[in-house]
Amino acid sequence: MTRARSLTRWLIVSLTVGAVALWLLAASLAANSLRVSLDVAFDGGLRETAERLLPLALDGFRDEMGDPGEQRDAHEIPLYDDAASEYIVYQMRLPDGEILLRSHDAPAAPFDVPLQPGFADSGPWRIYTIGSAGRDAFIQVAEARVHRSQSLMGSILALIWPIALLIPLSALGIYLAVRAGLRPVRALSSEIAARHAANLTPLAVSNLPVELQPIGDAVDGLISRVETALEAERAFASNSAHELRTPLAGTLAQLQRLIVELDGHPEQERARQVELSLLRLRTLTDRLLQLARADAGMARASEPVELLPALRVVVDDARRRLPADRQILLAETSPSLLAPIDIDAFGIAMRNLIDNAISHGTSDQPIRIEQYEHAIEVKNGSPVISAEVLAGLTRRFERGTSRPGGVGLGLSIVDTIMRQTGGELTLTSPVLGSSDGFSARMSWSWPTAKTNE
Repeated sequence: MTRARSLTRWLIVSLTVGAVALWLLAASLAANSLRVSLDVAFDGGLRETAERLLPLALDGFRDEMGDPGEQRDAHEIPLYDDAASEYIVYQMRLPDGEILLRSHDAPAAPFDVPLQPGFADSGPWRIYTIGSAGRDAFIQVAEARVHRSQSLMGSILALIWPIALLIPLSALGIYLAVRAGLRPVRALSSEIAARHAANLTPLAVSNLPVELQPIGDAVDGLISRVETALEAERAFASNSAHELRTPLAGTLAQLQRLIVELDGHPEQERARQVELSLLRLRTLTDRLLQLARADAGMARASEPVELLPALRVVVDDARRRLPADRQILLAETSPSLLAPIDIDAFGIAMRNLIDNAISHGTSDQPIRIEQYEHAIEVKNGSPVISAEVLAGLTRRFERGTSRPGGVGLGLSIVDTIMRQTGGELTLTSPVLGSSDGFSARMSWSWPTAKTNE
């Protein structure tokens, strides 16, 4: 079974992932812009350094450069801090490439770039070249490219770390916002879930957001139509009970009087057959009226109801209707019987189960009724019923094969009532712990139900 998707979880995850993706996209765009800006800034630094160093170097070496016949050695500027390193190095060169002066970390060999003013790249170096006015000396200022990469990475990390820290805070903010935004949806869902045959009050749509008011209005309209239909069903059941039962009762009374008057007459047996047909018609009428009430949704109660007193009344009434050789044994294993079912619906269900046990159970075994806190089970003697027949007994007008008679509606009515009340009707044959028999168990469960059965 596919698990239902949570709208709240989906919104939180989607918004969080979307926010992180946008932040990362913004960070990547910022990193690219930062790289361009750093390149421009570092290139500007190289240019300014070269422009300031060239006049100073020319003043110190003017005389030496003026004597072409003199042997010159490249001068190296020492570092006063041995632990220090240079990010920017330089070489001062003559037009023929000879090095006159270089910084401490500058390579001893000339840079492998032409002595042309401007920027150039050579291996690990970014180099800027500038010459004197007479082009008799050039200075090349270089910066290690790895320094730029390190600076760029440091700047990118400085951008990303705040984002990483903000992700949990943003997720929390999104969670709170989504929960608060969906609170009216959850409230509306709870209100709709609380509506059933026993609770058809309109929804409180006046406090709903504008987006949810059409849903509330539609549900209220549906509730109104359902309530009207249920009232019509109940009215039909009530009127039919009066209109059908009275003529049947009068006809039966007249027929039974006729049977007495025909005592010893050959037609008396035919009159008894008519009486049996009328009794069966009366039973069918009662069952159809019960089925109409069950289909009208009258079974569910809004709160669990104490049913043990009603159970005792139904059992006592059934005992009075039984022949002397039949017994009904009631075993009360709990001081209460709680279920979310209407008292009248419970009486209908129990009478149908007991009548089914009386009609189809063997007469040599008593009918046993076992009561628990949230369940009740009716057992009777019976040959073993196959699983295929058991599965069809709750269908309407379905009769078992054990014995003729009955109208095939009793177990269907009980099953309808149980489904309306959130319970379950379980049919078993043979009875647990026995080689034969038939049992019908009505059980209810909800979060507060105990399981001492």
